[in-house]
Amino acid sequence: MLRFALIALYFLLPFYAQASALEAPIIKQMQGLVVVVGQDGLQRAYTGMGLHAGDEVRTGRHGKAYIDFPDNSRVKLGIRSNFMIQDWAVEDNIFTSSLRMLKGAFRYTAGALKSGLTLRRTTFKTNTAVLGVRGTDFWGRVDSKKTFFLLIEGSVEISHPFEQPIVYDKAGYAIDIQANSISNPQAMMQEEITPLAAETDISNR
Repeated sequence: MLRFALIALYFLLPFYAQASALEAPIIKQMQGLVVVVGQDGLQRAYTGMGLHAGDEVRTGRHGKAYIDFPDNSRVKLGIRSNFMIQDWAVEDNIFTSSLRMLKGAFRYTAGALKSGLTLRRTTFKTNTAVLGVRGTDFWGRVDSKKTFFLLIEGSVEISHPFEQPIVYDKAGYAIDIQANSISNPQAMMQEEITPLAAETDISNR
């Protein structure tokens, strides 16, 4: 009986390993100074570091970070950024998460759902907006008074304090979201988008 149990465990180990890989967001790649403020206080981040609900990731003057989530989405952080994982969970094959950008430049990309997941429910909050993620790729910059938001691909549901939620699907157009207003969409040329993307990309050189 014991031998049978050990054999069964041996064959199941790959499945347990796969499940454990879905257990936590991780810092996939980083450069410069990156710290995590969480339950254990302030810690210096490292590549492969697992993150938890309530953790805040802060990048320094030259710091950048890529954070990968269990649903195959990624958040890229530029320098001097503050980003918080408020909550996340996988239940009944549905991935839910609540993310918050407190300061700085960021890019969010929702990749194809990982095998075993059937639905993604992610909200991305800033100081002036709540963005409901659909199969989406967007870039932004946040300060205390506004969110600069550029939709690269897909669509986002924008919830604004003084208006009904709207579905924004103008890829290649940028808006400023303030506490009591949203600007008219402005078209951006590729030569304008490229340097923005570079703000959140890690150099491999």
